[in-house]
Amino acid sequence: MGHGFPSGKKSATAAGTNSGATATIAADASQTYIITNISGHGDADAVITGEGPAATVVWEGKKDVSVEGLPFDSGPISIPLARNTAAVGKISASTADCQVTISVDIV
Repeated sequence: MGHGFPSGKKSATAAGTNSGATATIAADASQTYIITNISGHGDADAVITGEGPAATVVWEGKKDVSVEGLPFDSGPISIPLARNTAAVGKISASTADCQVTISVDIV
């Protein structure tokens, strides 16, 4: 703490159906999050977003099922959020089956 080095990690996963899925790591007044990865799967073309705070898109990707198949992975990313801000990962609507996981470092 205090030097910007990670002091821990957190992740959240959510499953969904045709209405998509939203995974949220709750805000904590004593913590700052850095989004490090957004991954999961979906059975249809989709938009994947990282948000912090909710509805403020800080990262966006697209998934093309015909090219990439079911899984998706942002690869390593490093998006710092303000202290006491929730980290949110979303996948837009799918046909019947989707899941999203958001991972953060805590500083």
